Amino acid sequence: MTTHAPAEVQRPTGRGGAHRRPARRGRWVARLLLGAAGAWLTFVAAHLLLSGRAWWWNLDLVPPLLFLAVPLLLLAAAPLARRARAVGAALAVASLALGWPCAGVNAAALWHRPAPAPPDAIRVFSWNTWYWDQLVRTGPEGEPIRDPDRFYRYLRAQQADVYLLQEQLYVTGSDWTPLPVTDPDRVRREFPGFHVAVSGELVTLSRFPIVLDRPVDLRPWLARSWPDLPPADSRLPAYHTVKTLRTDLLVGGRVVSFYNAHLQVPVVGLPARRPDTADDSLARHDLRRASYRALAADAAGNPNPIVLAGDLNTSPAMRLLRALPDRLVDAGAALRSPYPTSWAWYGLPLWRLDWVFTTSDVDVHRYRMVPPDGLSDHSGQLVVVSLEKP
Repeated sequence: MTTHAPAEVQRPTGRGGAHRRPARRGRWVARLLLGAAGAWLTFVAAHLLLSGRAWWWNLDLVPPLLFLAVPLLLLAAAPLARRARAVGAALAVASLALGWPCAGVNAAALWHRPAPAPPDAIRVFSWNTWYWDQLVRTGPEGEPIRDPDRFYRYLRAQQADVYLLQEQLYVTGSDWTPLPVTDPDRVRREFPGFHVAVSGELVTLSRFPIVLDRPVDLRPWLARSWPDLPPADSRLPAYHTVKTLRTDLLVGGRVVSFYNAHLQVPVVGLPARRPDTADDSLARHDLRRASYRALAADAAGNPNPIVLAGDLNTSPAMRLLRALPDRLVDAGAALRSPYPTSWAWYGLPLWRLDWVFTTSDVDVHRYRMVPPDGLSDHSGQLVVVSLEKP
């Protein structure tokens, strides 16, 4: 009898399991990318809806370039989602399109070339001075030394016809209490022949006659009444209630309105309700919105040509800029930089907080950010404008 050896049993090699592991990893990568793209799109939509409207939405300090960088990164990673790559790419493109106005990109710099300035053009310099001439340097023995001469040399070097200056004040204490400058009349001595208008921290200097000097009070535009506004013990009460100074200048027989603005800083840190204190986020949000509303209402009812310049404490990502009337147009197209910045943190330029707006009957021939020469954390804004012929 012939016996046969038992057939060899085939054992699994494990290759099928090895193939399944990459497939599972691919599905997890796809889910992660789709989740990130969906979450970013949701954030952008929420930001557009809530920024400048809800006091508790405290994400206005998101760097503007993230609205460009994040969608581009998601778009570049979309092929990793394999079968879902089309969905991932669509979500990234949608968030890029929605967030583009917040990114701070000045695309017009690539093609816009302003017309040459005529001989009668007006040279305007706007600057947040960072507490006027309070900048303190250290002496050889560590003693604090003020250098107001350097400050005024910088101002005169701009050779402007109109100066729109913010923060003519000193600060003291841990709460940065505003105080009047010690020599408020020096600016008149340094600029003989100039006409001067002052309200609180705001100073406008003009070679042209001032026919109207109007501080724009924010209090009628508050959503609710806040106690102690201005504080009863304030030595600079207008600082708390006037964040825009309007001066109408007589230029070549025509009246032109110049708005010198320094609006409140947005809420920084976690939003909190601390009623009747300076740290109350709802109050600070209300004051900031009221400043925009007061400025917008005055400009909307003003038939004159308008130049608005100053530190609006508003980056391109902050949607409060929508509160300005449509007749005011950003002069940024005349800037040479595709990503203009005006504010630096410890010397690192971050984004634009300072703006120039004009009405359509004002031509902008030149616009640039002037380095502050170590005197401020804000660059100056130098703009050359002219009036269209009536």
